[in-house]
Amino acid sequence: MNELLSRRKFLASSALWSGAFLSPSVFGKTSEAQIPNMALQSLRRSLSGPLLTPGDQGFNELALPNNLRYRAIRPGAIALCQSPEDIAQCLKWCSQRGVPLATRGGGHSYAGYSSTEGLMINLMNFNTATYTPQDGTITVGGGIRNGSIYSALSKVNRSITHGRCPTVAAGGFLLGGGIGFDMRRHGIASDHLMATNVVLANGDIVTATAETNPDIFWAMRGGAGGNFGINTSFTLNTFPVDQSVEFQLGWSNVSDEFLAVYFKTFEAAPKELGSKVTLTPGLALKGQERPMNVSVIGQYIGSSRDLREILAPIYQQALPDEEVIQLMAYWNASSFLSEAGTPGYYQERSRFVNGPMPSSMFQAMREWLTQWPNAQGSGSIKFFQMGHETNALKPTDTAFVHRQSQWLSSIEITWTPGQTIPSRMLAHRWQDKFYKAITPLCGGGAYQNFPDPSLRDWATSYYGENLNRLMAIKAAVDPHQLFRYHQSIRPLK
Repeated sequence: MNELLSRRKFLASSALWSGAFLSPSVFGKTSEAQIPNMALQSLRRSLSGPLLTPGDQGFNELALPNNLRYRAIRPGAIALCQSPEDIAQCLKWCSQRGVPLATRGGGHSYAGYSSTEGLMINLMNFNTATYTPQDGTITVGGGIRNGSIYSALSKVNRSITHGRCPTVAAGGFLLGGGIGFDMRRHGIASDHLMATNVVLANGDIVTATAETNPDIFWAMRGGAGGNFGINTSFTLNTFPVDQSVEFQLGWSNVSDEFLAVYFKTFEAAPKELGSKVTLTPGLALKGQERPMNVSVIGQYIGSSRDLREILAPIYQQALPDEEVIQLMAYWNASSFLSEAGTPGYYQERSRFVNGPMPSSMFQAMREWLTQWPNAQGSGSIKFFQMGHETNALKPTDTAFVHRQSQWLSSIEITWTPGQTIPSRMLAHRWQDKFYKAITPLCGGGAYQNFPDPSLRDWATSYYGENLNRLMAIKAAVDPHQLFRYHQSIRPLK
């Protein structure tokens, strides 16, 4: 056997760790490659940035993913690359020695795909942000965190479609699409992409735009991270911002009639409104059915009075138990609505809802939310509001194929470190059955930025009619699958 990880062992471990019903990390096992010191010294000499190995200061912190379900997958080494040339050296080294690799920006991959037993290429040093007032674009490093982008844009009163978690990195967010409250006005985040610099599997450093390397550029707008190369920078269009109304509302023990009015009202709302609604099981009282609770957060570009007029049909059904509606400076509102993204144990399973929310969805949600089985952890279903400009492009205009949806649903479960394995299994089974019930009702695919290790038809669910073109591009730029993980795109044969 090769002194490094054999390819067979690597592929087997990738499938085990990423696709199992419950990953081995549940049982506390640790897996990391044993890379010979001479090989590491060879790589270290070729890099301008540091190469960390187990035991080095900072190694454990950098190896830890946001989804602690995959915390036991530890790299044999972490390259803190300083330049595209450093990345190219890492790729050549991995290719020559058969060492598996993963690229990490913020480490927020839901399925642990930024973790590896081989070499982790960490992009934390690609963290610059430069705004160009002449054309209103911003160029950011491939590993910059969202919070740093927000800070740079807030200084010039501009924005892009952005998420809520400041510790997510640009690459992971943009390459799979990127959703946020502004997407109904301005499209998803990858629709803003104008250019990107990429290090390909063979070490070539290229720029991709609509005119230069157009196939690569097309794939970068929704083809998901870790498939075609390592992106060192992104140039994006921005739009001006001023004020927005941020809102946080909550209702307890809602009826199906309430939900019907709620979704119909939000679907009819102008594109200046963006929202996310979460439905959770309430406290089960003896002799009564467990209730459903609703919470919604979002922003509206307009006045508080106009927002209240939009919400009037919902308020006629039931007044909220919790209400925050206030006009604020745009970036202050975004900060108020931000989510810390604290590491934890979780899995999400997503589906796009094509067309209006079907009434059968309310029945399915009530059936399964009232059956939540555990006292520990949590189970919920979330809906991110799509529509308007998210559907302005054709499904084949970019790699992001999901251009017919009004909502993106996601069933989430969380668990705690001390939770028993049978209890965790109950949560996974609940999630799988709930997901099976809503999938035919939704009509759309799954979101590639919410990778789902339980999804069997992941390739068509993520990429739909764009899959064959993506596979052809993969064959052109990475025919030997140097960039490979459990749900990576395969080359077209």
